[in-house]
Amino acid sequence: MAGLFIILLGGGIFLSFQHHSAQSHSRRQTARVVATTPAITAIMAKLGVKLVAVPTTTQALPHQYRKLPRVGNHVSINWDNLLAVKPDIVYVDSELADEYQTKLKEQKITMQALNLQTYPQLLKTITYLGKVYGKQAAAKKLTAQLKLKPVQRKQRPRVLILMGMPGGSFLAMNGQSYLGELVEKAGGKIVGADPHSLYTSPNSEKIAEAAPQIVIRLAHAMPAEVEAAFKTAFKADPYNQLTAVKEQHVYDVKAPVFSPTANLQVKKAYAQIKEWIDQVE
Repeated sequence: MAGLFIILLGGGIFLSFQHHSAQSHSRRQTARVVATTPAITAIMAKLGVKLVAVPTTTQALPHQYRKLPRVGNHVSINWDNLLAVKPDIVYVDSELADEYQTKLKEQKITMQALNLQTYPQLLKTITYLGKVYGKQAAAKKLTAQLKLKPVQRKQRPRVLILMGMPGGSFLAMNGQSYLGELVEKAGGKIVGADPHSLYTSPNSEKIAEAAPQIVIRLAHAMPAEVEAAFKTAFKADPYNQLTAVKEQHVYDVKAPVFSPTANLQVKKAYAQIKEWIDQVE
């Protein structure tokens, strides 16, 4: 009799757990979700997650979201629009979380920071969101589509990546940064950057000594202004003496294909980087 009671009790606990899990899944499926970056929005579209608002951006958004309210971006958050859609959860890039955290906490709105700093983190984020919203099959398919094949080369061309900032300053990106990681995976060697810090102010002597054969210049924000600053800087030492400049292997890139953080354009970015490296191998 006691054994029967234990079995019934165990069954009751199991049924209760199943019911709770079903309720939790149902709540997630009906939650009012906001994405605050184009990268996050694109992932949600591929997974088939319903959104109630999207970021304000010049980039093309997935067609199913184009008529949704725009909530600004981390530079200029449109709090009126964001709060008006009564979100249950707001997804932000982990690097931008501070811009949203305090206000959302005051409004008792859940914020979830997603790490898109690297290619592996992109894949982990997709898998995580697939699990949260019951879209595991779509997430598995998407991560498989984004798989990158590393390239082995006898000679690894030297590559300098510079990210331009509004105001004319530059940052050198190392091999652990998202783009640096793609360069290394494509068989290139990142030079001219501090190996212990993702982004550092470029050192003219180190860059000249490294003699990069390829320079990738990323205009992360205000591309017209940043690209003009790059052109001016590259008319002077040490840049005008670089092998990459003399052999015309300097490439200006910008969003959405190229970005300091990972997104679903990763295969296009990787293919382009491989092509550039192939030319100087």
